[in-house]
Amino acid sequence: MTEHSLVIDEDTCNGCTVCLRACPTQALIIRNGKAKLINDRCIDCGECVRACPEKTIQSKRDQFEIIHNFKYKLLVYSPVIFAQFKDYHDYEKVLYLFRHMGFDDVAGVDTGGYIAADIIRGFLKDKKNKKRPYIATNCSAVCRLIQSKYAGLIEHVLPIRSIADIAGEYLKLSFINTHNVNPGEVGLFYISPCPAKLIPARQGEGCHNVFDGIFSMGDIYNKLMLLMDDNSIQYTRQEMTTTKFALRWSSFGDVEHKFKDFTTLRIDGIKNVIRFLNRMENGIVEDVDFVDMYSCDNGCVGGVFAKEDPHIAEYRIKRIADKFPEKIDKTPFSCNEDTCNIRMKFKYDPRIPQKHDLKRAIQTQAEIEALYKKLPKLDCAICGSATCYNFAEDIVLRKDVTIDDCPLIKNKKLEDLLKNVSS
Repeated sequence: MTEHSLVIDEDTCNGCTVCLRACPTQALIIRNGKAKLINDRCIDCGECVRACPEKTIQSKRDQFEIIHNFKYKLLVYSPVIFAQFKDYHDYEKVLYLFRHMGFDDVAGVDTGGYIAADIIRGFLKDKKNKKRPYIATNCSAVCRLIQSKYAGLIEHVLPIRSIADIAGEYLKLSFINTHNVNPGEVGLFYISPCPAKLIPARQGEGCHNVFDGIFSMGDIYNKLMLLMDDNSIQYTRQEMTTTKFALRWSSFGDVEHKFKDFTTLRIDGIKNVIRFLNRMENGIVEDVDFVDMYSCDNGCVGGVFAKEDPHIAEYRIKRIADKFPEKIDKTPFSCNEDTCNIRMKFKYDPRIPQKHDLKRAIQTQAEIEALYKKLPKLDCAICGSATCYNFAEDIVLRKDVTIDDCPLIKNKKLEDLLKNVSS
């Protein structure tokens, strides 16, 4: 069974169906008055967490105390964390507090951004590479979506790790080489703005296991707020080496500035992502070289774990980025194959059997279509499935409901029965 970061507290769930309507992949159903997760549909985008009025759906995350399992503790943070504070210009204070919390060294996801930029530019310049547009790997939810529903687009995904993973590899290797320490004593951790990024640390599905633990940005934000109120802490200035582009890209997906000699796009919001992927699959998208897609609105600044409004957070990141140069003199090492190749062997895993049993797949699809024609097509979700088509799929594939679980069909049968009895 595929592991997911989302958990549902059935004791507080009232079966309201709000999560069903929010989920972009119809990964939730209501059975016996409680929400349940369909593992093979979920991409961990967290839209259900955002939508649930009862806060019934939450995301598993690592507890901060696990850092003490390692002698040396390293942290990769998303620069989005800076934008959560009103005094966002004082980002150096946040960097110092990371050290105060026990980390021996830290790096931002933006570090991976300026390492990966030249690698991606190499792909874009190579005219022999025909799989355009290339798709970035920075959003785990988008990667999972492609993996489960878009077999024809898998080869468009760049064969490099996400910039968060690259930053983690760089930080860990640099620390080990600089301090000559035992790699087994070094723990690498990440502050994530969303639930989707919690998954690679727990399973190797499509991604190399880089981090030893991943924390919710919301949890770390609360810890930082408590420390900021502690007047006994004596701050020291912390330097941050980055570029304007790297900060903007790692926070809200600004790719156009760096790759302006190519046609590049940022697509944000899971509905927009699905719409764009459908267009790509149908061959409608032309003359686009590179696209970075995010399930959250405004990119990572709109993550479920972020506290601040994404538009305000994006503004703040832009102002911070304005302080940094377009280029830096000393760049990190050039990634070699072992460091940057994500080795992301996507496995297409559809809900309906395909290549291994084509006859059965055709028969199953025909059964679903036949049932769907009998349904009212109102997508009311009263049956406990998100849409009438999902209801037909659940009857055929999951076999946990019957067509009589549709209240409209059931009422129609009762009306017909009463007419026959009365006549």
